[in-house]
Amino acid sequence: MKMKFLAALCAATLLSTPAFAADDGTDSSATTLKDMQVFVVQRDGSYTVDHEVLVLLNEQRAVGVQAQRQFHFNRTLEDIEVVEAYTEKPDGRRIQVQPDQIKLQQEPAYSGAPMFQDMQIKSVIYPDVAVGDKLYSKIRRIRRTAMFPGQFTDATYPLFRPTTQMTLIYDLPSDMTLRADDPGFKPSAPAQHDGRTVYRWDYQQADNPRIEYGTVAYADYGRHLFVSTFNNFAEVGLAYDRAAAVAATPTARISAKARELTQGLSDPRQQALAIDNWVRKNIRYVAVYIGNGGLEPHNAEAVLDNRYGDCKDHVTLMEALLRAVGIDSTPVLINAGNSYKLAPVASLGQFNHAINYIPSLDLYLDSTAENISAGYLPVWDLDKTVILTRSGKLGHTPVTQLGKIKNRYTVQIAEDGSARFDFTRDQLGWWEEEVRYEHRNWRKEDRQRFVESLLKSSGVKGSGDVLLGDLDDKTAGQGYSYRLRGQGENWVYLPGTVGVPTSSSLYVGLAQQVFGLTNEATRTQPFVCPENDYEEEATYEFPQRAALLAVPPDVHIASPYFQYRAEFRQVDGKLLIGRSFKSGKAGTKVCTPEDYAAMQADIKKMVRDLRSQFILQVPEMGMPVTIR
Repeated sequence: MKMKFLAALCAATLLSTPAFAADDGTDSSATTLKDMQVFVVQRDGSYTVDHEVLVLLNEQRAVGVQAQRQFHFNRTLEDIEVVEAYTEKPDGRRIQVQPDQIKLQQEPAYSGAPMFQDMQIKSVIYPDVAVGDKLYSKIRRIRRTAMFPGQFTDATYPLFRPTTQMTLIYDLPSDMTLRADDPGFKPSAPAQHDGRTVYRWDYQQADNPRIEYGTVAYADYGRHLFVSTFNNFAEVGLAYDRAAAVAATPTARISAKARELTQGLSDPRQQALAIDNWVRKNIRYVAVYIGNGGLEPHNAEAVLDNRYGDCKDHVTLMEALLRAVGIDSTPVLINAGNSYKLAPVASLGQFNHAINYIPSLDLYLDSTAENISAGYLPVWDLDKTVILTRSGKLGHTPVTQLGKIKNRYTVQIAEDGSARFDFTRDQLGWWEEEVRYEHRNWRKEDRQRFVESLLKSSGVKGSGDVLLGDLDDKTAGQGYSYRLRGQGENWVYLPGTVGVPTSSSLYVGLAQQVFGLTNEATRTQPFVCPENDYEEEATYEFPQRAALLAVPPDVHIASPYFQYRAEFRQVDGKLLIGRSFKSGKAGTKVCTPEDYAAMQADIKKMVRDLRSQFILQVPEMGMPVTIR
């Protein structure tokens, strides 16, 4: 399966890592009998590729998936010809796909943002398809213009299904050396002919382990074939910069806007944050991939005039505005997904997003992240090796940043088991604008029923109010707080003796983060280390005749992965619960299966605490109270 770059840098802010045929191991509903690609590359980087695919349908569920085959292409830069396609029946009959069964359509916009592009789809619709049939296609793709003049790259992932043959052949001029990263593929010795070199790789069939919850991108540990004529990542960055640098030239109007945005600010960092904040809030994300626009940004003044653009356009405008006030910056190529590892072979395909970096401030800025305060990065930008395109050097984004949650929770339990509650949630650091942005866009009807729905999810009949904090981000940097308050009719079942969960949060607390650590019993793949910083304080108030018979023991954990505290105190007839939870691995966002095994004892202790109860007794009227 090809990793489609689409000549469209920054689509990964909208898309996740590549999807495979099945996430739970090999999909046996279809078998790839043949998948052969033969590339003939020219010195300028243009190429043709003949691609043959023959698939056997083993199960009914494969029919709907396989009976239509799609081929994506950029109509400005390339053409696709369907050379032959047919359905082969078990008795050997071939039913050819007719010209009117080959459809051309515009590629749909990606979820989350409008998109204008030259990408199209040529769809082959197979006739008379049933289980036991074989579906064949041969297409020829003619790439007229290279993404980078004189360079060639390609990336392939095997599908998660039985594969008899998967072969890739690359025929290049002998002075274009092809480098490869090929786990799971067997190379053949290069062959020479007529001043050209032919390279070949054959996929080695093996079991496909289920992709585990929260794992890093498959490219970081799985089987793939990356080939490239670039010598190193510096060449990739500088090649991008040659195409993009001129667009960031400040004009008189750009300079005037920059002075307006930084008026009264003398500190370069504050100037940079003011510019980033304005671009983030005023330049909406619209992907315009016309011609080679997926690689080359529009000029900064056009982006300013239109008030929209993709990630490269944001970067270009940011760079021009910063330069206009004397702050030098560089575009940064980054992977905005779950990939944390660069392959030993350099190519642009490993990068799918662009942000800015200011060397003098050691500051990375991502102005496409509308819901993140200036100066912070979306979590998918953290701990990434990046290319600083102006110099071609590699850089590295911060591993961590401030992001803290504080929950305060009070529950007043009555003799009949009903309760009143008051919950306050404080968000600090990168969380602040994320939650404020969510609330700013909250529908009124959803807000009105939020507390009622939240209680119902726990089996409690009740209602309440949401009291939002200051939604004006002029207070950015001071944190954002909101409250939930209300009452529940059946909070606990009294009178009698009952066990009450020791919840220290009403909504999105540390318990959910700890429970998320149990999604896998064991791990065999590297995964994204959970990073959390939570503090919670809960107060339970009881009716006068109530007796608190038992409370759980305190818990304290300190390890390379977790710092956890749970403390229970009885004061003046109240139960005070204090919990805190920090998690993460020093110096990296990637944990190993060995790390996961080392976490298990602590995870069990935390889960046991979070599932604990205190024992409360309220006797029937006329019955004596148990001595505390």
